[in-house]
Amino acid sequence: MYRQVVMHPSHTPFQRILWRENKEDAIKTDELTRVTYGTAPASFLAVRALQQLARDESQNFPIGYEIILRDFYVDDLLTGANTLAEGNQIVDEVLAILRKGGFELRKWNSNTKNLLKRFDRSDDMSVLNLDKDEEANTLGLQ
Repeated sequence: MYRQVVMHPSHTPFQRILWRENKEDAIKTDELTRVTYGTAPASFLAVRALQQLARDESQNFPIGYEIILRDFYVDDLLTGANTLAEGNQIVDEVLAILRKGGFELRKWNSNTKNLLKRFDRSDDMSVLNLDKDEEANTLGLQ
């Protein structure tokens, strides 16, 4: 997710890298143009970009907007629906918003097989079915 967020050119000087191969070499500089995982502001910048994208698309996708603001934790979306129709609408709207920003959700879990049928297992995404006796690792927890 982090590498998807491009920095505004006026902000790249704040992500400047200084280095040299040895003490005799001149110092070289480079400015990072994307949010880089591991830097202090990375989580904030990535989440803020995601939230702004949702706000920008709130008129077109009101349900997706609410879900993104409420149910994302960094780059994990954990949400639910009361009906299959509501679940499908959430999927449609969230995916539409994320595509506008160049983001892609990849690992899908559901206790409803009918919802999982929407996703092609040959895609570059993991589709997991949550039956009563199955567990899913989410946010590093089981």
